[in-house]
This record gives sequence, C-alpha cells and structure tokens, in this order.
Amino acid sequence: MKRTIHLILILSLFISCKNELNIQSKYSDFETDLEARNLFGKVKEFSQFRANIKSSEKKETEKSTINLKEVFTKNGSLKKSEYFDSFGKTQQTTENNYDEKGNLLKTITLNHNYPKKMVEELIHSDSLNRMESRIITINDTLNYQFILNFDQFDNIKRQLKIENKDTMIVNFKYEYDSKKRLIKSEQLEKNNKSINEFKYNENGNVIESIFTSDFFKFKTVKTYVNKRLSKIENYSISKELKQELESITEFDNYYNPISKKTYQNSELNRETKNEYEFDNNGNWIKKTVYLKEHFANSKKFIPIYIENREIKYWK
Repeated sequence: MKRTIHLILILSLFISCKNELNIQSKYSDFETDLEARNLFGKVKEFSQFRANIKSSEKKETEKSTINLKEVFTKNGSLKKSEYFDSFGKTQQTTENNYDEKGNLLKTITLNHNYPKKMVEELIHSDSLNRMESRIITINDTLNYQFILNFDQFDNIKRQLKIENKDTMIVNFKYEYDSKKRLIKSEQLEKNNKSINEFKYNENGNVIESIFTSDFFKFKTVKTYVNKRLSKIENYSISKELKQELESITEFDNYYNPISKKTYQNSELNRETKNEYEFDNNGNWIKKTVYLKEHFANSKKFIPIYIENREIKYWK
C-alpha cells in the first residue's frame, strides 16, 4: 500500500513538472519586442479578440470582435501593429521598417479616426560618436528634427529638438552603481526637472523605483518569489510626504497579471481577477476577466469579458 502511494506521488510530481514550462520572463533590458510583450517562442503574429459577457449565469457573450493584431520579424522585432475599436474597425496602424542588421529605419503611424499620418525616419547614425538624427513628419507638412547623443550604456544624454528654426534642448544625467546598474536618472528641460531612482535585489532586479517631478511623486515596489516577479505595488506621495496606496497587481509564474486591486484614499475600491488558458509555448490564448466592485459592496466576482488570441509561429 505504501509503495502504491509512493508511486502515485512520484507520478503526480512528474506530471506537474511536465506541465510547468521552463520559461522565464524578462522585466527590463528587452532585446526584442517579443520580450517586451512577454511572448514566448518565435511568434510570427497574433490577433486578439474580445467578447463582453452578457449573462454569467447562462454563459452568454456578445459577438467577439478583434481589438489588436501584431506582426513580427523572425528576429522578434515588431513589423506592424493594428488597433481596432469596439466594432472591429481599424483605429490606428503602425509599420516599422528595418535595415539588414535589424536597425529601425522608419516608422509610419496612421490614425484612421482623426486622419493623421506621422512618419519617423532615421536620417543619420554615428555609432563611433554615439549619436543619431531623426526626423518626424506629420501629415507631410509639419517637421521636427531630433539629434540624440548617447552615453556608454546607450542611454540618451542629450536631445536637441528643432522645429521651424526653434530649438529645445533636453539634458539627461545618469548615476550607476559598481555593477553598472542605473540607480538614478535626471531629465532637465528648461525649468522642468524629473528624477527616477532605483533599488535592486541580489539578483539584479528592480525592487523599488521612485519618480519625482515638479508636480507629483510616485513610488513602485516590486516583490519577487524564486526570482520571478509576483507583485507590484504603486503609491502616490504628496508634498507632505504622505504615502497613499494606489494599486496592487499580482502575477503568475509567466508574468501574466492574475489580479489587480485599485484603491481610493488607500481604501479598496475595485478588484479584477484574470484566468488563463495557455498554448504549448506558454503564451495565453484565452483570458477571462472578473470584476468585484468593493465601493458598491459587491459580494462576489462577476465575469465581464473574455479575450482570445490566435497566435502563429515562425517555422
């Protein structure tokens, strides 16, 4: 009998390990657009659809409509994105063009609701002197030129914006620790100044960041379990240094949000919960979203909509 129980336990552990994919999300320093979107494997494109739930008791939904489609290169760079309104009509498209080395040369963005075309194009790049020049053209008439200078870590240290012979300069300052990790950045534009400060854990992950501007202060605290990000807490900080909780988001092992609590005056206001189904690469293909409105004294979570993703991979 004991041998049978022991065997069952071994089989259970084997099955659970087999179903748990050996994948790790990245939380910063993304090398590809796939990593920035928390997509695993060689994703070629995906289409995302949403259907609002009409009746949770009868499990009835409205007609599913597309709300997002994105296409990627074999190297994982974003080639095209298309956003849709609630009726499935295109709202905005963005297309990126790259050179043979994968460097971004041109971005074309079209807004279909308010006819507007914006083209951002790389004019000159000098890797030796760490600078590049870009031009942004809006509706084929309005032009902006940006001249960017970078530091040794490829962070922008000076931005020169030229518009109709008027110039605007933005300077950036950075501080790094002994492990070359960014611990402080400052952005200076005329009389406006903003500061970002960062703290890290022993694994090199950001555990706290504070953003300070002339108008407000904001703090983010991150919690990791077994080197995986499990929770993010956001706080606003008043001029009197009073700290108020704004939101708490919790994640699964694959960095997908599974719950989010929003607060008003540090009191729980509403809460959402997400349930997922995954494909063999660890990407979610179905997400069901539930809502509980604490301000209305809701007693249970109500399903409000379902999102599905159709994902295609490079072979």
